[in-house]
Amino acid sequence: MSNPIADRTLPNGLRLLALRHGSTPLAEVRLHLPAPCPTRLDLAESALLAASLAQLQDAYDGVELSAMADIHRISVSASSSMADLESLLAALAQVVEGAPIELEVARGQLIAQFRMVRAHPDLAVRTELARHLFGDHPAAFLLPAEAELASIMELRRTFDPRGAVLVLLTSADPEQMADAAEKALGGWRPAARSAPPLPPLPAIEGGRLALLPRPGAPQSRIRLRAQALTPDDDRYPAVFLACNVLGGYLSSRLSRNLREDKGYVYGITSMFDLHPGSGFLAIEADTAAATTNPALAAVGDELRRMRTHPPTGEEIQAARAFATGSTATRLAPRAAFATAIADLAAKAIDPLFLLDFSRKLAAVTPEAVVAAAAEFLAPERFAGVIAADPELVTQPILN
Repeated sequence: MSNPIADRTLPNGLRLLALRHGSTPLAEVRLHLPAPCPTRLDLAESALLAASLAQLQDAYDGVELSAMADIHRISVSASSSMADLESLLAALAQVVEGAPIELEVARGQLIAQFRMVRAHPDLAVRTELARHLFGDHPAAFLLPAEAELASIMELRRTFDPRGAVLVLLTSADPEQMADAAEKALGGWRPAARSAPPLPPLPAIEGGRLALLPRPGAPQSRIRLRAQALTPDDDRYPAVFLACNVLGGYLSSRLSRNLREDKGYVYGITSMFDLHPGSGFLAIEADTAAATTNPALAAVGDELRRMRTHPPTGEEIQAARAFATGSTATRLAPRAAFATAIADLAAKAIDPLFLLDFSRKLAAVTPEAVVAAAAEFLAPERFAGVIAADPELVTQPILN
């Protein structure tokens, strides 16, 4: 039987990852295109370019294609039957080489889409959180303004194969699939000059909680972050499990205490928030306005308990079982697996990390999880934003 993975880097710098997945005759493809955006206008151009790429699918029967942009990249998602794989790869070749587009159509669609996104109250909270944590770093650019989109008269950004990653999942032989992708994209020429990467994110300064005033708001949003580490650190699996014990699933400490026992929150979770070159621990909760202060205090209490009452062997095993099972379930669909691998590439993490993660979780000792909880889950390490009625929450306090 052939190797289930073909991993090769072409002379032009493009990395190809072809994986055998499932038995249905369908192809899922993800293309990660580095596109750093040091200014808001750069992000507006990337967003317009991503929106315009979907127009290409009209020229290729049997191909579904979409794209999205953020400050780091443009990510292209495409799918087809195996019979239409050649057309899919031809569409991707046209994407990277630059295709004629209708800019006004893309602009109109994007403005309408962003108006709907801005109507959601969580966007303002996430924007303020990024500003609070990272200052004037481009990480605070979540969406371009309509005026910025309107000011773009032409799209000048070009794609560079150096640093790009193509992920191809099918039921066919991976080496044959990689050959087909190389034939389609091997002629993609590197740009004369690569765009420099964005500066690294600044480290989070713990203890800085800011109030985002929401006068009269019936609900409050708690959004916290703490400096952690990236998946290439040997301690990552232990910290991941400690985070799961704290709030990674319904039977976790935060969920049992704040949601089930006290009824303070509608929902609460702790998780990793990964960015290129940086990893953060996140705690997020939504609560009624009247219970904001006690909910925040209870979060601080649970963080302290991770030191004074360390995770037990039973808790660790339950967190490990949940992580392993939920990951397998979440990644079972071919499209989800392809997206997860491409997302890792976008965050400067080796995409093949995902294939070995369950084994790494199984190898973590209880002692390592206890040590990780003590080191990373102290309340004084967290900073963040509380969106709440200022009449009820005047000075947010976690510890």
